Amino acid sequence: MTEENFMYRQFAANAFALSSLLILAACGGGGGSNSTSPAIEAVAPPPEPVFTIVGSVDASLDAGASVYVDLAGQRFSSTTDSQGRFELEVNSGAADSLVSVYAQGKDAQSSLILASALGDLKSLKSQAGNDVRLTSDELAAVDITTLTTAAVGLAMIENEGALPSNFGELRSHSLNVNSEEMLIASAALELVATDPSMQSMMLSDDASTMDLVTSVDRLYNAVSAIQSEDASKLVNAKMETISKASTNVASRQSGLDKLFIYEPGYRSSAFKFYEDGTGVEFTNARLGEEPFTWTQADDEVVVSYEDWVLDGRIVLIDTDDDGIEEEVYEETVRKSTTLTFVAEGDGYDVVNVQTKDIKRYPEVSEILPEVAVEHDGIDSAGRGAKAFYMANGDAFNAPSDIEEWILPIPGRFFEDYPDGLFFRSDITFDFVMFDPANVGAGAELGSFDWQINAEGHLLITTESSRSLEFIPFGPLLMGVVERDEAGSVLGMNVGRGGKRVANANDITPGIYSLEWSWLSDANSRFWININEDGTAKSTWTFDDNGDGVVTTSEAIMYTGNWDNQFEQMIINLYRRTDRNDKSLCPSAETEGCVLYNKRYWDMIDVEGGRFVMGHTHNFFDYLDDYQTRYLLDTRHWIKLDAEPLAVIEE
Repeated sequence: MTEENFMYRQFAANAFALSSLLILAACGGGGGSNSTSPAIEAVAPPPEPVFTIVGSVDASLDAGASVYVDLAGQRFSSTTDSQGRFELEVNSGAADSLVSVYAQGKDAQSSLILASALGDLKSLKSQAGNDVRLTSDELAAVDITTLTTAAVGLAMIENEGALPSNFGELRSHSLNVNSEEMLIASAALELVATDPSMQSMMLSDDASTMDLVTSVDRLYNAVSAIQSEDASKLVNAKMETISKASTNVASRQSGLDKLFIYEPGYRSSAFKFYEDGTGVEFTNARLGEEPFTWTQADDEVVVSYEDWVLDGRIVLIDTDDDGIEEEVYEETVRKSTTLTFVAEGDGYDVVNVQTKDIKRYPEVSEILPEVAVEHDGIDSAGRGAKAFYMANGDAFNAPSDIEEWILPIPGRFFEDYPDGLFFRSDITFDFVMFDPANVGAGAELGSFDWQINAEGHLLITTESSRSLEFIPFGPLLMGVVERDEAGSVLGMNVGRGGKRVANANDITPGIYSLEWSWLSDANSRFWININEDGTAKSTWTFDDNGDGVVTTSEAIMYTGNWDNQFEQMIINLYRRTDRNDKSLCPSAETEGCVLYNKRYWDMIDVEGGRFVMGHTHNFFDYLDDYQTRYLLDTRHWIKLDAEPLAVIEE
């Protein structure tokens, strides 16, 4: 017998003897004694605490409202108490699933359904901490409001009517949601919940509030109906929803540093804040930059300007009541901007931007007082926007080969009058090429060196020793900070940008339009026909008389041609030299026709049906080929199945 076999047999014998003793002990022994030993009971470990969402529901829903979460085929539910509070246990293993909480009123309030999208279950449990109780201190979205409901509904519209399956998808779709639409949708819900007449008007056909906020047609009809009845109701409801939802920015940002204000369809701006209460606003437009002083409350940042003249002109006013109008110099002056922080995003906040502007007459100020005025079509209720304050996107990956990119840059704007003629240049992006050898070049930036900084951001240094840091905010969205050699901030901007992974071949013949908002008039549209035969036509409509019908006199149309040159599509549009002649021009060769607008569509990517591109405008005057304007910006177009409306021949 080997030594190993002997040891194994000894171990087996000892193990058998030990197990026999344990059995005898458990049975009270093998006889001979009537004494009993206490039984040894196994103590089960305490159950793990169940993840619990602790929140509240908008006061418009009565006590006893049903609160529920649907995950992986399971429903977890609770009800609200007399204060609208709830505790909802979610015992699910669906770690990567998006948790959305719904609250539905009971009985007569059954059509009132509110919602809030929280995040992926795994990350929510981590946020909740050791007690696995997620409260509003850890995530504001556990409080279900009309605003959180609007956010969910509009994200579903972006996702073709379906709730995104995870938080990454939700954030991506939310970045495309128009923030002002979200605030107005929330205002409409406020009216539905508090005004029975509004409820019957907006929730027809047994629809619910979720049906309302997940339908563009319902939202457009609801807002149109409210405005036709009493436009002030919508404004007041918007301000009410902002007041209820406003969030404490100081609790999430240790100190204001930079804010990038972005919303598709609007000119982007940015704010640089300094600890001494001063700062600079970068408009990336004609107004350039403006210094300010600022103060901060819990949910507001108020920016005040010393003497920011937005516009100046000569107007005719009868200043002395003699019946004769005199020429008077009039200025529009911005006094302040108020940023109200309304809702938390992931790396950004939804803010309401309110400006206070006045008109003044400095030469006759003793006669004509200052008067408040709405500038740029923004009323006293302001407009919604996204304010980005921290990176939240993919780090820059060093190229392994030559790569083409389109990058946002701080606005380059200037106007000139060469030989008495007008010319404007307005540039907010650049075409650049990256070489793996850490060098590159751009049409605007010139030659540069590039590197990846400690934060994983792209950092470009130009030949003039200026640096540009690019901060990722999301897919095809980034901020940029331009600094001088000493590190002082010279400019800031935010816009679409990224590596070129598409080209003009992705633009097939069809109808392309800028994205329309249901806050706009349905008869105010713009689109371009890209036809199979190489012709093109642009159409811009407006219903001047408000009769709901657009005629040829209420439309501006240009015809021309297009050419696909792989990386870019070129669209040429022509017009008559006679301003009173509205007939269409097929080409510049047609007598009395000249080139009016040359557009370059430089594709970056196609994202969710959006054709994201660098968009170059070249405008020419009426009489010859002198170029009057050169505009570069990034934007996206969408492809339509049909023209959005018919233009009726008169």
